[in-house]
Formats: sequence, C-alpha cells, structure tokens
Amino acid sequence: MKILYTIPCLVLLAFACSAPQEETHSSHESEHEHAEEVHLSLMQFEAMGLEIDTLSRRVMKGFVETNGHLILPPQSQAAVTSIVGANISSVEVIEGNKVNKGQILAYLYHPNLIKLQTEYANKLNQLDLAEQDYKRQERLYNESVGSGREFQVKKAEYISLKGSVEGMEAQLELLSISKEDLKAGKFYNRVALKSPINGFVQHISIRTGQYVEPAEVLFEISQNDHIYAHFKVFESNIQDVREGQSVQFTVESDPQKQHKAKIISVGKTFEDETKAVNIYADLDNEDGFLLPGMYARGQIIINEETTYALPKDAVVMDGERYYIFMAELVQEGGEKEWHFTPMEISIGVTYDDWVEIRPHEEVKKGTRFARNNAYYLISELMKEEAGHDH
Repeated sequence: MKILYTIPCLVLLAFACSAPQEETHSSHESEHEHAEEVHLSLMQFEAMGLEIDTLSRRVMKGFVETNGHLILPPQSQAAVTSIVGANISSVEVIEGNKVNKGQILAYLYHPNLIKLQTEYANKLNQLDLAEQDYKRQERLYNESVGSGREFQVKKAEYISLKGSVEGMEAQLELLSISKEDLKAGKFYNRVALKSPINGFVQHISIRTGQYVEPAEVLFEISQNDHIYAHFKVFESNIQDVREGQSVQFTVESDPQKQHKAKIISVGKTFEDETKAVNIYADLDNEDGFLLPGMYARGQIIINEETTYALPKDAVVMDGERYYIFMAELVQEGGEKEWHFTPMEISIGVTYDDWVEIRPHEEVKKGTRFARNNAYYLISELMKEEAGHDH
C-alpha cells in the first residue's frame, strides 16, 4: 500500500503483480489450515487403535482426596490371657488359623489348678453341713428353743461359705471347668484356654511347657469380617465432608480394584502436627481380602453431576490449554482417511478415569471425537505445523 501511494507510475505493475501475491497468500492460508488437523489413512487409524464416538453425558462425581489405613474396631480384637499362673500343656492352633468362639487354643496345667478344684469340693461339703446347721438353728430359734446368738453364728458361717463357693465357681467357669463334673467327683489335670470371639489367630506368644503369669497376653485374635477405614482429611477440605458420604478407595496390594465404604464418624478436632481430622468409614469385606494395617488411598464423594465427559486418554494439555480432537471420515481422491481437528476445552472434575468436558464452542449433534491417543494426535499436529513453518 505504501508503494502504491508514493509511486503512482507503478500502479499497473503493482496491480499486475497483485494476483500472484494473492495466490501465494491463499496458498499459505491453505497450508496453515492443513496444519490445524491431522490426517490418517485407514491403515494408520487401525494401527493406532483409535476409538471414535460422540460426546456423551455421564454422571461425574466431585470428591476430596484422602488416605489412611484399614483398622479393626476394639470389639473385633481380643487378647487371650490366663486368669491364673500355669504352665502350657499344649498349643492347639497356629498363627493364621481361623477359630470360632469357644474353640480351644491351648491347655494349661499346674498344681494350683488341682488345688482349686480340691478346695471347691471341700467347700461344697462344708457348705452342705453349714446349711444344715443353719436351718436347724433357725428352726430352734423360731420355736424359742435355741439361742439367738447360736443362730446368728451358724447363719454367718453359712453365708461366708456360700460366698466362697460362689466365688470359686466363678473362677472355675472362667477356667472352663464344669462344677457339675466336680460335684460328681471328676477332676481335671489340665484346663482349656478358649477363644472369646470368632476370628483369626493373629499372634501367639507362648510355647509348650512355658509358665505364664496371670493377665499375660498369650494369644491375639482378630475378627476381620468387620474392618473400618481410618482416613485423614485436611483442614481445607473438612467443610465438604460429613457422615453418610460414600468413599471409594484402593489398597497397595491391588490398586486396580475399587472398594467402597461409608463415613460413620467425622472427628471434631484437628491433629496438631498435620492439621487433619480423623475420618472413620464402615466398609464391606465379604471376601476377606482386606486386612488390618493395609494402606488405603481414597476419594470421598461430595457431589454428583451429569455432564459431558470423555476418557482421560482423549484429553491432552498443550501449554496451559486443554484439547480434544474432533474426528471426521473424509473421501480424499479414491481413498478415505480420517481428519482430526483439535478443539480447545476446559476440564472439570476427573472421576473413574473420565474427565468432565466443557467445550469453548457449541458442539453440533452427531460430532464425533477421538476417545484415546490424544497425546499422539497433538504430537502429529506439531510435526505438521513445524513442517509448514519450515
């Protein structure tokens, strides 16, 4: 324009040259447009394993990231002890065994156990005599024949013996010794130590012949049927978390399998060091695969929304922008080929390997998109742009 303005005599020459210049410019625009899409033959398309489909709507869930461990509640754990000092006669289980409530874990023996049974039998005999004396004195007292003092003495002896017998019976019951057998003259030279709950033998701390003290932990039993998840949620997210929300999580031993839980308790105080709140969730462990102590990585579902979505592999980031690729099957000469055109989008939540899609332009009904290999397509696009710039 500057040349045409300052040198009028060259107008015709400039006009004559304008046509080729416009053609060249048009050719450049064509090349630029060509660099804005990727062309693939049918063979290339199949070799890449590309998947094509329309943009569908999907239920996407907003969530809060969390992590923690699987734990057992106190009622699902048992420490088995002996109520008396005794030696281990035999151990009937090994670690990992499944046991039922009341199943024998070990046998104990000690002279004190024989002594307890003998004393009980003697006390029973004494109690019978004391009861007879007490009732006789009571009858005499009521008939004003016996003295009140003698009656009170016999009554005190009877009550004292009865208390001793009942206390010993409670001991015998804890030792699983039948008082009926003792009354019939049957004594036990060893007694059984039984499991108080259904579960698995987690730890054994004894061996045959060992002397154990009263209250010493001999076995640890865990009931893995009812495990809880203990998660931590940081202060910035705690306002979104409440009881009743669902949690999906994985464990390190099988990161591909999703497990589900439901929040039953949200802590009311923050930990000083982490500034996190403890969250407890009830979970399903019917197959028995989950074990206490497993590390868990989870997502607390805080909302659900139906929106446009594509698999993660259909979305690619270039710089600070996100793109997906529109797909069109085009007839080129005598052959068909696929054309892939990038479309800029914004993304929302990511859930279950799907990404919420927010297009920057209207998507016509029936428009198809690549559902995978977006990274490869953007790489091919950059190669074509570099080739045209060169």
